[in-house]
Amino acid sequence: MERGDHAAGPGRTAHGTSVRQDATRELSFVSPQGDLHRVRARFGPDRPRLVRPPAMARPVRFEDGWQGFQVRLPEEAAADRAAYSLLEAEITTALALHRAYAGTRFGGLFPTPVGHDMNTPSPFLLYAVPRGRPLSGLTEGVSLAGQRVVERDLVLAVRLMEVVGLVHRGIVPGAVRWDEHGVQVWDLGSVTRAGRARVPYGIPPFASPEQRAGVGATDPRDALWSVAQVMHQLVTGRPGSPDGPPPDLAAHRSIADTLSPVFARRSEDRPTPDALLRTLVPEAAAEVAGVLLPDPLEQFRREFDDTRRRKHTALARLPQPHGSLASLPPEEDGPGGPGGGRGFGAGQDVPPYPTAPPMDATGYEYEPRPDRGRLRTWISGGRTSGNTGSDRGRPEGGSRR
Repeated sequence: MERGDHAAGPGRTAHGTSVRQDATRELSFVSPQGDLHRVRARFGPDRPRLVRPPAMARPVRFEDGWQGFQVRLPEEAAADRAAYSLLEAEITTALALHRAYAGTRFGGLFPTPVGHDMNTPSPFLLYAVPRGRPLSGLTEGVSLAGQRVVERDLVLAVRLMEVVGLVHRGIVPGAVRWDEHGVQVWDLGSVTRAGRARVPYGIPPFASPEQRAGVGATDPRDALWSVAQVMHQLVTGRPGSPDGPPPDLAAHRSIADTLSPVFARRSEDRPTPDALLRTLVPEAAAEVAGVLLPDPLEQFRREFDDTRRRKHTALARLPQPHGSLASLPPEEDGPGGPGGGRGFGAGQDVPPYPTAPPMDATGYEYEPRPDRGRLRTWISGGRTSGNTGSDRGRPEGGSRR
């Protein structure tokens, strides 16, 4: 039987397009350990603001009671090479971060992958239930202590990605989820390897000037610029300057005292993630330095990357439908709870990291699409089709549906 999800009962379709959302289906997937699993699963309705379009996300419940989320490409979007490559990159990144940090106090900063299948007409990735709500969807201000937690965790996430050679190019309010335990960073499809030639990616002000221009080599300090811009919008409620320090920076000491150097226009003038983390949370910086162990699967991972590179080269030689590749950048390979230190900031009572992970992104190199409004809404917040007033105040990743 082909892997993927299969509807059960009369009137089924290969991938559930004409059956009820709550119908029980057989779902097969490959776990992060490489094992094939077949389960009976029930799916809920799509949650429009959980992931960046054209990907869709919906809750899933296994017969044994496990609950999570399925991020998938609809069949019509799976034929788009750009969308397919972004999901493929997201799977690669999610697995790399999971292998590096699962079981450590940093694991909760990133989504927890449970399984995936790219060899199906509607490719997908399974995650454990996401924590919290997107920063873009917060309707009330975040306290000063909460702001410190978001700042700390975002810088820590950038540093942890740097350690494994990755750079997140899509840190925007819609990709950052937050609850009382701290931050969880999504949109892993926007991650690439450090040192790769930049391609134009992202939107102002969240993407750095050099990243939007596509000049030079990708640098972890690109992601720090995004962190500073997210914090400025979180504190002020307004977007910052796309090309340098915001004009009102001095009026907001909570970010000026810690992030002023990060607003530098050129990446070489910004501090490195390690230097910034050592300034903000020295004990966390020291812990990051010793968290990684040698990876026994590195040889096999490199073989997988080589096979994937050859596949993309072969696909590039095939004739493509008119306009499908017109706006694609040069082909890129995919990229290869935070710990309980005290908070920072004089007199600030900052919640500690969780002891273990609990059980407006980008993609703007696309040609304009009819659903472009959904993409901007996901980045900046607000209502989308499929959202009603009853969704307000309820975590999008919650188990109640």
